[in-house]
Amino acid sequence: MRFFIEKCINAWAFFGGLLLLGAVLLTGVNVLGFGLDRILRLFENSFSGISGYEDIVTLAIGVTALTMLPYCQLKDGNVAVDLFMNKAPFWVQNLVDRITSILMIIVVAFLSCMLAYGVLEVKSDGDLTQVLGIPIWPFMCISIISCLLWLAASVLSLFPIKSCKKNVEQDHG
Repeated sequence: MRFFIEKCINAWAFFGGLLLLGAVLLTGVNVLGFGLDRILRLFENSFSGISGYEDIVTLAIGVTALTMLPYCQLKDGNVAVDLFMNKAPFWVQNLVDRITSILMIIVVAFLSCMLAYGVLEVKSDGDLTQVLGIPIWPFMCISIISCLLWLAASVLSLFPIKSCKKNVEQDHG
């Protein structure tokens, strides 16, 4: 089961990376379009930018931000105060890791619930993007999936496979 969850988290982060790459490429194309427009105006012509560019990039970045967090949690890439923890005994480091994992589970579970509530609100209100009129709620559902994967990664971090990893690092470091 752990292997399956890790594969899902890795694939989800890859999906987020593709979305981010798409947003960057779209931004680059739009910037080139603005440059082309400035040149064409010298010859009394114009070139319009990508209609709804802001809508697409805003939705993509909103989704992308959360797709990376489960992977970060899975790889223990969360923020920690290593300055103090590196000198602490292994059992203290292990205790702090477990406490922060439990706190992360609580926070992410709360965030998931609030996002689910927000989806219901946004869907019932019929909120759409300003230019293209795209419904916002499906993108929020993608964020809920990210939070559920983040929650799974937080639970997995309670039960690390290599519990002696930090001892090995201390011996060699």
